[in-house]
Amino acid sequence: MSYRMVYFRIRTEGYASGWSSEAAETAFREESRRLFQGSGWTVQAGGNGSSDTVTRDRQDLYLHPDSFSGVMEESGIEPLREQLAEAGTFRCYAVDRYEEYMDMSDEEYRAALEAKRDEITAFVLEQCKTRRSNLYITAPIAVPIAERFEIHRLCDRGKHNEVGIRFMTELVDGLLRRGRLRSAETPRGRGIRTATAAELKKLPQPAEQVDGQIDMISDGEAQNSGSVKKKKGKNLDKSR
Repeated sequence: MSYRMVYFRIRTEGYASGWSSEAAETAFREESRRLFQGSGWTVQAGGNGSSDTVTRDRQDLYLHPDSFSGVMEESGIEPLREQLAEAGTFRCYAVDRYEEYMDMSDEEYRAALEAKRDEITAFVLEQCKTRRSNLYITAPIAVPIAERFEIHRLCDRGKHNEVGIRFMTELVDGLLRRGRLRSAETPRGRGIRTATAAELKKLPQPAEQVDGQIDMISDGEAQNSGSVKKKKGKNLDKSR
């Protein structure tokens, strides 16, 4: 079953960055509640200026007068849009679909990341290269790398990708222990960088050439070693 982050864009009578009257707000709330309750959704009333939330099974939508947003089954998006067309206090003029969400356990998520260990390792080593051996990256790397390879899960909303961050932290620690990454104290704190070809040659493991750099391969990583195209994005902080 596929789930999707979705926004039902709506225009609501009597609302433009704020309600024109209490009567307009009441009419909107009553009608939106009636439409969703009639389709088996449960309403959780908003309070202190917040809007209602409706839930059904693993689905939830926040009913703001500008958009109804949340995660729901992809197969139910169009039927709901047709149902919203019956409304009188608001009009749904567009539906935007965003990232897919998976119904996946922690163990399944970990296994999916393990299957990409070689790809992730290559990405980490590429991101942590510096122009000189006295330059180090002092910005945290586990979180942005976890975001790069994140799998959105239904159970993970609000948990800040704990499984992914833990996996990336352990992977980086392992690369440091094996000498594929180097660390040192800098004026901006502890920093890391990818080991140079000369440094790798001094390690006791066998070596092979990968993308112009000597890359150390452990017994468990000897298969499917490859490179990943560097993704454009945030620049990592590099310090002497």
